[in-house]
Amino acid sequence: MVIADVAVMPLRPYANEDQAYKIVDACIALVEKSGLKYEIGAMSTTFEGEFDEVFELIKKMHKLPFELNCERVITVARVDEKAGGLTIEDKLRNHR
Repeated sequence: MVIADVAVMPLRPYANEDQAYKIVDACIALVEKSGLKYEIGAMSTTFEGEFDEVFELIKKMHKLPFELNCERVITVARVDEKAGGLTIEDKLRNHR
């Protein structure tokens, strides 16, 4: 089990934040449909799962803005993996 923290930033051709957030919302919908455990944050979305399914979801999130007529997108992804596995709860147990 690995944890990924992902932020998708559509850059063009959106005239305002509302248009950009529609793309971000579509990416979050992909996470929701994935069945993986996730948490939405102010600047990124964190989810956990098996290595291959996590990386496949990151790929889909990055490619989706292009399907929605975005000309450019920046995706920032951080992945945390620990021998034996890691969950969001493990990572945050000292902070909840």
